[in-house]
Amino acid sequence: MGRKNLLADLVADKLTAVNSAEVPHISAEEAPQASATSRAVPPTMGARGVVGAMSRSLEQISADRRALEARIAAGQNVLDIDTALVDASFVSDRMITAGDDHASLVESIRHHGQQVPVLLRPHPDRPGRYQIAFGHRRVRVAAELGRPVRAVVRQLTDDELIIAQGQENNEREDLSFIERASWAAALEDRGVARETIMASLSIDKTELSRLISVRRAIRNDIALAIGRAPRVGRGRWTALAERLSARGADKTSAQVLLDQKFKQSASDERFSIVFAALGPRRKKVHPTVWTDESGQKVARIERNDKRVTLSLDETIAPAFGEFIIDRLPELYRAFREDQT
Repeated sequence: MGRKNLLADLVADKLTAVNSAEVPHISAEEAPQASATSRAVPPTMGARGVVGAMSRSLEQISADRRALEARIAAGQNVLDIDTALVDASFVSDRMITAGDDHASLVESIRHHGQQVPVLLRPHPDRPGRYQIAFGHRRVRVAAELGRPVRAVVRQLTDDELIIAQGQENNEREDLSFIERASWAAALEDRGVARETIMASLSIDKTELSRLISVRRAIRNDIALAIGRAPRVGRGRWTALAERLSARGADKTSAQVLLDQKFKQSASDERFSIVFAALGPRRKKVHPTVWTDESGQKVARIERNDKRVTLSLDETIAPAFGEFIIDRLPELYRAFREDQT
């Protein structure tokens, strides 16, 4: 790879044939029949590999993406693409939910139009179709509104698509911890080199290992049911992973996921519900009652691992409490002597 940036071509003057500015709209009938064999060959890593160049290239990747956005925002080389021809990226980077953010984006695009085009590539396996590099939410909104999506189309290798997708999300709207962890684990499952995953998230080896190890410890059904949990960081997700390894955790978590309160809660609250349900259970305290010779219940005693609580019924023995308090020093000395 040397000093060559993976996304350098994104801001180059040369565009693919399918990205002609002279074509205002592409319908299903007019779509280009891109050959599945036209997929770009991944760049050669070289002797030092991506790791050696990463420190020099990450800032340039971000700068390249911003330069691309500046160009396409100005209306250069932008196409209107039928959303029926657009497929999602081969790996999801977000846990998309139809929440308030989605509704706001719908209203914004409905009234003001799509201000920032998305980045697509010709689909490598389905001629005539496209695959999203970044802009999933905008494509989704355009489809809901029955409009074509404004897009720039580029030939991208898988590695270039991954890095563009990760970098765009990192800068436009931070992914939550579990989204970053899910993205990293999903990419590794597909055989993507860790160096490429690191570049897409702008992280080092240590942080990548943490993301993947935590995600591997959390079942998919739990992660998906909880959702983005934007306010929950690595520490609490790590603690949840530890709780999920305890005996009986699978049964408990399965019950929680079916609970209506859980389903109706916001994502952060859903995390808290699962986390609390898997926490250590307090031992039930069974108090004992001390009675005098006549059978009157004078004292109530409650004990746990940390303390003993003595409650006296002053309606039965009004002076007994004061009597014990006055003799606490004497009783404690006797206790200490008995321990030696």
